[in-house]
Amino acid sequence: MNHTFFVSASIACGKSTFIKIAHSMGFESLSADEIAHEILNEFSNELARLFENPALLINGKINRKALGALVFSDKNAKKKLENFMHPKIKERLLEKIHILEQKNKPFFVELPLFFENNNYANLGKSILIYANKEQSLERLMKRENLSKEEALKRIEAQMDIEKKIPLADFVIYNTSTYENFKAECIKFIEKISRGEI
Repeated sequence: MNHTFFVSASIACGKSTFIKIAHSMGFESLSADEIAHEILNEFSNELARLFENPALLINGKINRKALGALVFSDKNAKKKLENFMHPKIKERLLEKIHILEQKNKPFFVELPLFFENNNYANLGKSILIYANKEQSLERLMKRENLSKEEALKRIEAQMDIEKKIPLADFVIYNTSTYENFKAECIKFIEKISRGEI
């Protein structure tokens, strides 16, 4: 995969902001989260049966907030959900990656759990958007209106971001202002445009 760049991070580090900047510069992208939402809706009844919990359904669709609360507080439920979702996400994502690869232009794949599993190793280059734990905690509490305890649960459900740094092909730091981060992203994406990366 010569044109695929996987964009990952921990929660509330700036992945989506990077993707928005890339879009504004004319790049295409895929989102594993969007694909996950499609799959959640398609398989909502199966998931409610899997967790033996009809309360997860609202008007025939999965209540993502209720599902999130369940999996972030129960490791077994999280594993069960991942085993159900990951193969389906991978299959659909790879189909879409192959289509974009045909265009012979670089594109981005927003994939939160890139470093947590080996499903996508050697399929492209990896970009880590980095913010430290305190920064992502603060941003997550503000963005999702969560208590500190709830936000910490979500952050700690993922691999520690410090461990992701040596695994990434490239790291873009989002540790000061939005303006600085945007400038770093533009500089990096322009290098990709020029074929320097």
